[in-house]
Amino acid sequence: MMKRTPDFSLFLAVVKAGTLSEASRVLGMSAAAISKYLTQLEQHMKLRLLARSARGFHLTEHGRELFESLDHMLPELTPILGEPMSRLDHPTGTLKVVSSIALGRHRVAPLLTEFSARYPEVSIQLQLGDAPKDMFRAGVDVVISPGEPIDQSLVARRLITHPCCLCAAPDYLARRPAPSHPRELHQHDCLILDCHGAFRDRWVLRDPRGGTHTIKVAPHKITDNSEQLKQWLLDGHGLALKSEWDIAEHLHRGELVKILPDYEMPQLSFYVIYGGRHLVPAKTRAFVQFIENQLRPREDPERLRA
Repeated sequence: MMKRTPDFSLFLAVVKAGTLSEASRVLGMSAAAISKYLTQLEQHMKLRLLARSARGFHLTEHGRELFESLDHMLPELTPILGEPMSRLDHPTGTLKVVSSIALGRHRVAPLLTEFSARYPEVSIQLQLGDAPKDMFRAGVDVVISPGEPIDQSLVARRLITHPCCLCAAPDYLARRPAPSHPRELHQHDCLILDCHGAFRDRWVLRDPRGGTHTIKVAPHKITDNSEQLKQWLLDGHGLALKSEWDIAEHLHRGELVKILPDYEMPQLSFYVIYGGRHLVPAKTRAFVQFIENQLRPREDPERLRA
């Protein structure tokens, strides 16, 4: 059994140091010894206190609660330590979710009423936009985003796959006739989404005979925001690859037109992403399971092609 006061005092000192290297310097301990201590403390608490990534470490919600309490009343830890298993097994607290705008608005947001009814002790903060570069630093518990994360400390579970299409506005095509072959894309103003999970400037198209065309396009405009890319399309600034699901209403109204419709375009997979495989908070586990059960059966790539 760990000695509580010295160990928690060390936790407080490590967090205040900000990095393992600084904590090592201040405390006169090796980074390996500090890391081992933190792991033992989390096992003792049966709570995940720090989210580790290639960039360092950041406090989880439970870790922040513990740190703030330690900072004010180190001798009075009983209220914090009394119910560690309930925090691990029972969904409570605030869950911050970031989702891509279209999927979040049309699929995730409507489901939150049902999730809140099932788990009334969990409050949800839903942020619509592209995934933050560092979800831990942003205080995010779950990200729903296209593409798998580079950070191997994160867990990514595929939810749905959307077919994409190459498209442009009629105003643009009135000025620049639509290409009849992928090689003609070099002659067009191509709009690029430069964010996690995006195709960027390397577009792979498959022709009706099964041939593959990998085109490295010259960007006319680049953005890291998917909504801005869609607005550029609608304003006639060029052509781009977009999820069919995201622009379905614009295709239906004729505000956007498919280009090279006989070619098979890349597919865009969305993932639910969260931190760590061990001591995952109950609120996070509950939400991940819920969103998987709700979205996976409802979304079928073949159905979306219809």
